Amino acid sequence: MRLLSSFLFLVACLCVAQTQAPSGPPTSASRDEGGSQPTSAASPAKTEDVSALVKQQFGSSFTVPAKFPKVLIAADFDGDGVEDVAIVANSRDPIADSFDFKYSVSDPYYTYFGYGNPTNTLAFGRAEMETNHDLLIIFGAGAEAWHAATPKAKFVVVNVPFDEINVGRMLIKKGKPPIYVIKAIETRSMEDSAVFWDAKKKKWKWQPA
Repeated sequence: MRLLSSFLFLVACLCVAQTQAPSGPPTSASRDEGGSQPTSAASPAKTEDVSALVKQQFGSSFTVPAKFPKVLIAADFDGDGVEDVAIVANSRDPIADSFDFKYSVSDPYYTYFGYGNPTNTLAFGRAEMETNHDLLIIFGAGAEAWHAATPKAKFVVVNVPFDEINVGRMLIKKGKPPIYVIKAIETRSMEDSAVFWDAKKKKWKWQPA
């Protein structure tokens, strides 16, 4: 009887040990439908880290809005296999530091409607800073991607209407994989649009959903 009790006690201890054993290592992030590496949605996550990056790469004329749903998204926007980044920022004069910090300013939104010169279109809506944000885009270079001290290229995209951004996919040509795009969301009007890099023409484009 004592032997049976000891055996049952041993079995009970083994069961408890198995239930308390640590689970296996977490699985890696899932890939997207196209099979490519997943994108990072908001890294660095802290606003102060993003602000430091903006100041380093674009100068002090830009500020990162403190109360914005997501100020940074990352994906391979130019299709070269290196991760890039798009950052939401505000500026009264986005052209001011373009020479010193070597970035290009473009207005794909008004270009779509036939008015493409940002020198002229910057006057449209600049006073409404709460609804008129800029997109600062860094094309990554090398192993450090968009964290590199000297990126592949830098852009400031102005006048695109949005109050939220996300990473999207869009099919440009039949027989070609979809490209990553910046999904510009207007939550109040419930309208979406896409900002994307035209690799052939080497310029940013805007397209309504």
